[in-house]
Amino acid sequence: MSAEIRKQRLSRLNLVFVRSPIYFVTACTQNCRNILATPAIHETFLRFGQEGPSHGAWIGAYVLMPDHLHLFVATDDEQIAISAWMKSLKNTISKMLRENGVAPPHWQKHSSITCFGVVSHIQKSGTMFAKTQYGRASYQRLRIGRMWERFSH
Repeated sequence: MSAEIRKQRLSRLNLVFVRSPIYFVTACTQNCRNILATPAIHETFLRFGQEGPSHGAWIGAYVLMPDHLHLFVATDDEQIAISAWMKSLKNTISKMLRENGVAPPHWQKHSSITCFGVVSHIQKSGTMFAKTQYGRASYQRLRIGRMWERFSH
């Protein structure tokens, strides 16, 4: 690759490294176990979200399904990395699951995390729109999660 082409490609990095990016996160239970759609897990998730700003994380729209969850989260990258935040979320929910007699393992090893800090990528791929529509459809089917109307404006 020539130096000129490399320079052109690296110029995109100023679009990638943004402060407080917004992520779309999907976390699935191990073997698609239906263990998340309970009032105790929902309350645990809500408490975790309410404590988030003091740690540099803000949860937006979310859908809590029986075997997975979808959510938008913004993080202050100087306070917490998305990987550390994700580990904390899973550990918090796992603790409640264990207290309710649900044997581990609770989570698949890998979660899907998509960053929406790069506006040109969103516009070109339509990924954010597609995932948001999927989340809305899931919410409409199961009526679990917060009201989408609060986050759609």
